Amino acid sequence: MKTYWLLGIVLLIDMTLLLVDDYFPGTLSSLGIPVWSLYALLGVLVLVSLLMHNPELERRFGLHALLLLTIYPMLVMVLLTFLGGESESGLSVTSPILWIIWGAVLWMGWRDYKKDKEQDGQATE
Repeated sequence: MKTYWLLGIVLLIDMTLLLVDDYFPGTLSSLGIPVWSLYALLGVLVLVSLLMHNPELERRFGLHALLLLTIYPMLVMVLLTFLGGESESGLSVTSPILWIIWGAVLWMGWRDYKKDKEQDGQATE
């Protein structure tokens, strides 16, 4: 379980750095962090997550992870916009398509969570 938390923390840091580079281009290169390494790290994280897939942990923490991985990037985008950054890729809180995708992901996650809860309730009866 500690590995899942570590993966989650590294993923949040990676997403944050990628968003910082999107809103303030050149920041990472001035710090000596190549952007390609963050994308490579993202790929490694996905691979490790797939190899360490644990359905029980996913069912227990799925909703928490979903909320964290959807709300955190939105908060980072709000903060970066507030600090004067402007997204080069179009990922901003004013993008309607981003809000639609965000809402759809939250709705699907909530639906899956409710379905899992109902199945757990029927299994214990």
